[in-house]
Amino acid sequence: MNFWDTKSGIAQPHQTKVMVIPNITNSKNLEADSFIDVIFNQIAELGDDFFWYIPLPNHVKRLDVYDNVEQINISMSGNMFHMRVNFPLDIINLLQFSTMHPNDTDARWFRDYDVVYSHLPDWSVRRYTPTKKKIIGYCHWWEMPICNGKSNMNNHLNFEHEILGALQMDTLYVNTISQKDVVIEQASEYFNQKQLSKLQNIIQPFYLSIPKEEIVEAPLNDYSKVIVFNHRCAAYKGYPKFMKWMKEYRNRRTDFKLWITQAKKFGEKFKEDWIVDTYLSKSDYFEALRKCNVIVTPYETHFGWSLSATDAMMKGTPVIFEECPNYREINKDAPFYAKDSKEEMFALLDKMLDDSEYRMQHADIALRRANELANTTQFNELAKKLSK
Repeated sequence: MNFWDTKSGIAQPHQTKVMVIPNITNSKNLEADSFIDVIFNQIAELGDDFFWYIPLPNHVKRLDVYDNVEQINISMSGNMFHMRVNFPLDIINLLQFSTMHPNDTDARWFRDYDVVYSHLPDWSVRRYTPTKKKIIGYCHWWEMPICNGKSNMNNHLNFEHEILGALQMDTLYVNTISQKDVVIEQASEYFNQKQLSKLQNIIQPFYLSIPKEEIVEAPLNDYSKVIVFNHRCAAYKGYPKFMKWMKEYRNRRTDFKLWITQAKKFGEKFKEDWIVDTYLSKSDYFEALRKCNVIVTPYETHFGWSLSATDAMMKGTPVIFEECPNYREINKDAPFYAKDSKEEMFALLDKMLDDSEYRMQHADIALRRANELANTTQFNELAKKLSK
């Protein structure tokens, strides 16, 4: 194991020491991984009262800006399914610091911590954690039948394990109230009312904040007629249906381009010259979003947060949503089309492309909501939960 060969800070006596359990879904490009996005913003918002131990399969340069972070290089699978069902021995060793090496205070082995912050409830960490250590959780992804197929590793969904992990926590944060409701409804198939009541108290919504410094002052009014799909090219994000509809929409009008921002990442190739597959760095991507006409966010089966939608909102670009309760939590005043209503989506796209006043009105609404979501009130609650 080469645990300790990365740049690290040193925890100060006043700081709460947090052992983070990561959730890696983009091991080929950790700098762009959604877990890194979330933890990066949370570290910034929570400030100097905390020191973070973050085990990772590779070094992440973005995190080097923080003096209160130690990255710990561990052996961890980069496969999304394999990761969930295989608890790395390296992380078990880190959690068991006080029992694995009780007489060894060498910094290479001794990692004292005050609280566990697990972003992967699939792993039941309580059995490896000293009993007085508090466990706070954050779930990025639930393995439920409504949103994904069975793992190709064990032909099974990991949902029951996720619930068992949740029941060991003081608090488990989820993306939306809608997602909490769906999770507890699904859990009722496996757990009794006593456990469901516990879950009602443990699972709490935490809206993913928007970094204030990334929000523009006003939307651009010299945008291009570019429609954007900036989500994963996956069925649970509505991608196949969306592409089918857009090809039909192209038969109605030809004065626009369609940008699929993650096409290359998912191996998508297009013959059509009106479909753009350019993959950009984060900063260039944000700047390009500002100059586009509209983002479309189809119905998704996970009922989570849409960072792709808030990416656009903070840059003053309007988002059209397919009706889905979690999207109402993101921006209830945005334009919505009814679920599976192709004609309603087409009508909204026509308005965005043809009516600049309508488009700018919704750009302003998106930007106003982005500023509301940048409110740090919920971080105060997270800070209390993580504190000693």
